[in-house]
Amino acid sequence: MLIIKDIPFSEVSIIKDLWEKNRKYHENISEYFGFLYTDLVFEERINTFDVYDKKHIKISIAENNGKLSGYCISTFEGTNGETHTLHVDVNERNNGIGRKLMDAHINWLKNNGCKSINITVAIENTNTIDFYKSLGFRANTLEMKLT
Repeated sequence: MLIIKDIPFSEVSIIKDLWEKNRKYHENISEYFGFLYTDLVFEERINTFDVYDKKHIKISIAENNGKLSGYCISTFEGTNGETHTLHVDVNERNNGIGRKLMDAHINWLKNNGCKSINITVAIENTNTIDFYKSLGFRANTLEMKLT
């Protein structure tokens, strides 16, 4: 049975293994920028969220039959919301987990007055781009880097 629940920032280490899988996934799919993911450290990345009070950050996990299968982290400031990271274990994909996590976060952001909701996606992550398009997200800008 799938359960989506919020956790406090103090318990965020529960997602570390899934976060690491997400980091490796991005490292492996990127033809030109995999090196950007190689040295990322969970604790350093997560500590960037420590500036948000509990009213402005939402951390959700998905448990399927007692196993952690996904997570999502979103924040907002004023009327601007952002989903910073979403990951569903590769063995649990295409079961609606990502959609349920995103629906919960989009609703939370809208209920907190967000008029703009952003998400950043690696250009090579085409399946994920299609997933976000199915939720109504559209590309706005394209950042390019010289390698």
